[in-house]
Amino acid sequence: MFTSIRRMRSASVVLVTATVFLTGTTSAVSGAAAPSAGRTMIGNLHSGKCLEILGWNTADWAEAGQWTCHGGNNQQWNYSYTTGLIQNVHSGKCLEILGWSTADGALAGQWTCHGGNNQRWYMNTSAGLIGNLHSGKCLEVLGWSTADWARVGQWTCRGGNNQRWGWT
Repeated sequence: MFTSIRRMRSASVVLVTATVFLTGTTSAVSGAAAPSAGRTMIGNLHSGKCLEILGWNTADWAEAGQWTCHGGNNQQWNYSYTTGLIQNVHSGKCLEILGWSTADGALAGQWTCHGGNNQRWYMNTSAGLIGNLHSGKCLEVLGWSTADWARVGQWTCRGGNNQRWGWT
């Protein structure tokens, strides 16, 4: 179902931050092809697994992680180019860095959408990273894990495949 994730590496159809430290510009979106608006799945290049809200949880503070792609609504996301919000289809809540943390290793999870910078994400298709506006750090599968249930959080952007994501 998520066979295109491996092809994303060469196609560079991926998310990244649009912050000055990565791109040298302040534009929210740069580069070529980008995900289309509407419902999508987000897959990690290193593991080939999908970003989801673990355990089908609908509560605020529920953690994001990776799981074998199955296409359930907890793995479906809507991205807004206007706001930079990534909203989970199942819960209706937004992906954020929990607790407004700026630390490496801080967990990603969901919270009722409020539009704060810890919920805003930006992309640059040439770098292959999802970046958080508040911290300036990149979304990654922590510890380079390939296991189901592995936590997703933020880390200083390095461009490793555990920080690279593709849309389908």
